[in-house]
Amino acid sequence: MAPADRQHYIPVSRARVREELFQLEGVSDQQRESLSKVAGMLEAIWHHRAHAGLERLKLLYEKLDPDQFGEPQLGGRDEFLSVLFETLGSGNWEEISDEEMQAAMEGESVFPISLDIRSDEFVAMHLFKLGELVVSDVRSSWFGLKKEEVEIDSYDRVIQIIQFQEKEWFEERKRSKHYPGVEASGLHLRLFKTVPKLDLETIYPNTSPMMRVIDKVKIIAPLLGGFVTLGLKFGPLLVGADTGDTSLSVIAGLCTALGTYVLKTYMSYQKTKEKYQTQVSKDLYFKGQANNTAVLNLLVDLAEEQEVKEALLAYTFILVESDKKYGRKTLDSRIEQWLTETFGYQIDFEIADALSKLQQMKLIREEADGLLSVPPTAEALTILDEQWDGIFNY
Repeated sequence: MAPADRQHYIPVSRARVREELFQLEGVSDQQRESLSKVAGMLEAIWHHRAHAGLERLKLLYEKLDPDQFGEPQLGGRDEFLSVLFETLGSGNWEEISDEEMQAAMEGESVFPISLDIRSDEFVAMHLFKLGELVVSDVRSSWFGLKKEEVEIDSYDRVIQIIQFQEKEWFEERKRSKHYPGVEASGLHLRLFKTVPKLDLETIYPNTSPMMRVIDKVKIIAPLLGGFVTLGLKFGPLLVGADTGDTSLSVIAGLCTALGTYVLKTYMSYQKTKEKYQTQVSKDLYFKGQANNTAVLNLLVDLAEEQEVKEALLAYTFILVESDKKYGRKTLDSRIEQWLTETFGYQIDFEIADALSKLQQMKLIREEADGLLSVPPTAEALTILDEQWDGIFNY
């Protein structure tokens, strides 16, 4: 389902965009074949450029990687993060804001439980999101007698970057029980998919389940009510008055009922807590997509796909609908309209990025009056072929 807000990220595969794009009205079979070749050349050239970026990231991360043999060295962390953040920006990732994190801490979506993140245990912590979507889930209500479908606002993908404090930090604060062990060394990268916005804290490795206010009320309210009832009944004894006719067996029954209710409520909370921990373990298995170096491979691949999709969309619409005489603004609107009509997503298409990529490939001209034009497919293939041949010009 489509997310509520517009996003830059196009959550459709490159292959599917190509398939639908080449079915535009007015595209002949011959032109479709030529466009497919142009797309193939764009993908090959951009893949080579992306590979160079990936190798640089992997080299910078090598000494930081918790999975390496030996102890990680964190001296080059800042340089690595600078390049990583630049790569994330190119792929339309956005950093999750403090407001979004606060909303997650205060709200609940899937898990009816509150979590405390021990954030001071991190030397560094960053969260980035890629795309938003709405997913459906079935919930039980009326004590499990009724099932209803609910919609949950989620992040399509989330990258988590964390570095833990050293062992000495935990020991100095007498919090050794929270020290995650030697495996916590290094800079950790985690990639998750379909993370509910209000349950964002569940992907953290160092959370402590807490009673929600409503859980505490369920336990405290009956106790207070019981104490008030007993106080009204036996309070007069303190001033020498008559306590009434209520027997001690009734009072004992009332206390037993109160105790039983409080115990039942507390056990229900403990059951919810255990259910949460089980669900988190399941989610880490199914929603966790990659760790550490593997995250870099997926990150660069996603960025590469995104950039090729943007360039191909701009080139194809300018070429196929040349009679529309597109400028930047009108082309931007046309592509956004097509994405909505074709895939159902409200996309804020980044026209400046798309045209910048075509300019790098020498595949676009912008006239003084702002009109855009691209070379026909035969000429475009010649231009791209020259660029490909020049990649290894020894």
